[in-house]
Amino acid sequence: MATAVPSSTFATSTSSFRASQSQMATPISYSDNPLTQLPAVDFNFDDLRKRMADFTVKFDAFIERGRKRVLEERNEFRGRLGELTEEQRSASTQIVTLQSTLSTQSQVLAREQAEKNEMHAQIAKLESHQAAQSAQRDRLKSAIAQTQRQIDAKLQAQREYAAKMEGQSRLNGPELSFWETYLGCRIEGSGDENKVRIVFVFPPAKGAGKGGEDREGLFELLVPDTGHGKYDVVYTKPRLEGTKVAKVVDRLNATREIGTLLKGMRGLFGEALK
Repeated sequence: MATAVPSSTFATSTSSFRASQSQMATPISYSDNPLTQLPAVDFNFDDLRKRMADFTVKFDAFIERGRKRVLEERNEFRGRLGELTEEQRSASTQIVTLQSTLSTQSQVLAREQAEKNEMHAQIAKLESHQAAQSAQRDRLKSAIAQTQRQIDAKLQAQREYAAKMEGQSRLNGPELSFWETYLGCRIEGSGDENKVRIVFVFPPAKGAGKGGEDREGLFELLVPDTGHGKYDVVYTKPRLEGTKVAKVVDRLNATREIGTLLKGMRGLFGEALK
């Protein structure tokens, strides 16, 4: 529900508003207010013009000096740029020359390195060959020394055997003379100091008559170098059966009696010449 406002209260408010409006309608004066009063200013335009003219002169002089400095720096820069260009051209020429020299030196070094490697290879090859030759020389020295010892031993054995045979020959001389007379044989040299030729003489074959020639059967006996070696019959004329000859030689090597050999070989030749 709406509240009712008393009429007396509304009238009082209206009268108050009118009184305030009447007071505001009174005109306001600004002449007496210090805030509304401006100070008198003297701009002094003549001094300002003079100062501006001085500034213009100084500014023009500054610009002129700057322009001259820029021109000088540009000319100096151009001159320096020309010098640098010439230096660059000279440096480029020197670089090309140095590169050519470097290439030549590199080729020379490569060739020298190749020659050096080849020389090292040759040196290594020669050292290897020298080592092989030294090893072979040592082996040959050892073989020569061993061979010399063997030769000395054989010479000593031969000297001993020769002395023994010489003594034995003095003792066997009468025995050989007996067998030569008894078996009708003779002992000859064969041209080889290690061989002895023994020739048996047989009467002519039956029916040959009185003018028939004696027949011969000979063989060559290989004499050993030492007293412990074995004898061997290496040649017979006429040819005898090998097994029978071997049996006779075996008896000789077993008994060391020359008579056994002579009797056995004469019997084989007698059978062959029948």
